[in-house]
Amino acid sequence: MKTSAIYSLILAQCLSVNAFAPNAQTRPSTSLKVQSENSRRNFIKDVSIFSLAGLSTQITNIAPANASGGATAGGAYLLSAKQRYNERVKAGILGFAALGESLSSGSLDETKTYFASEEAGGWKDASAAGYLLANAFRRSSTTPPDSLPSVKKWKAFAAAVMEMEKPLKKKDAKNVKVAYDKAMGLLDAYLEGVELPPLAELK
Repeated sequence: MKTSAIYSLILAQCLSVNAFAPNAQTRPSTSLKVQSENSRRNFIKDVSIFSLAGLSTQITNIAPANASGGATAGGAYLLSAKQRYNERVKAGILGFAALGESLSSGSLDETKTYFASEEAGGWKDASAAGYLLANAFRRSSTTPPDSLPSVKKWKAFAAAVMEMEKPLKKKDAKNVKVAYDKAMGLLDAYLEGVELPPLAELK
């Protein structure tokens, strides 16, 4: 029953109760008036409770909307994540790979710029997009992100990249390169985990 119909029923019942109200011309006793008024109130209360119960039942039986929490959308969600994050991840990875030449020559300027940049191709954007892309590779919305192989591979790579920051602040080019090489050794595993080609084929 629709809500408007329920309200109409309540109104009709309330109006019909007036028929049982004592006629002013008959002038019943005070006790009869009280009894009649109480009966009318109890009847209205019962009708209201019954109607609200019916309304509650209808609300409960309404089928939930087929809204997706993200990962529950399955392949469609993964495709959307790839469209949003793939290019950002590629730009960040290619930017990271390009640091090898300057680090081999002992220069830290390019690496400092890479970490400081907030644009696509810098570490800040790449680290956000890299995690979000890894997190999209799930079969259930209840799966903890840390249990996903793609996220584990991302975290291993990201942790190695972050190891570069401390020696970078100290202008320790040698140890920056050591951390860089370690991260590069973990990069292809991450790319494989998010279904991107290895670095040698990445464009």
